[in-house]
Amino acid sequence: MTTLPAPMHRISLRRLLAVLALSGSPGTASAAAAPSAELDANVPIDRENLDPCDAASMLGRQLAHTLCEQPPLEATHLATTWALSEDALRRIAIAHALEFPFRLVGDDVILDHLATDQDPTIRAVVARAAWVRRPTLGTDIADRLALDPDPEVRSIARQPGRG
Repeated sequence: MTTLPAPMHRISLRRLLAVLALSGSPGTASAAAAPSAELDANVPIDRENLDPCDAASMLGRQLAHTLCEQPPLEATHLATTWALSEDALRRIAIAHALEFPFRLVGDDVILDHLATDQDPTIRAVVARAAWVRRPTLGTDIADRLALDPDPEVRSIARQPGRG
């Protein structure tokens, strides 16, 4: 008798956005108080019939706000777990979040890691984020992405004056 694997738990995009909003709100407990499965970087996100680019952009904006409001260690932990996630939507969301100028300990390491992602869409967002964060990151990431095999990534990385 063959047994089927248990269905994988998925989190709704709306629920994840709500959890992120609550975790970054002043006067509430931090993301650590949210159910760990809700922010777990390995739980797939149900995009609810949204275009993946729109979903990533929405998550990135909310994630940037959440990271700004969290204590530095918690923000770094959340950002790094999403950057290391198997879920491409989480990786692109953290790259989008880093397009916003706010302090994040380890942002250079996170962008450096994401700059090697196999998905060229993620690398393109990283190129934009590197331009935004260029004063703190130097030019290493943008210079490397200017030699990327993907023409869109190269184009974004080579744009002078971005950020």
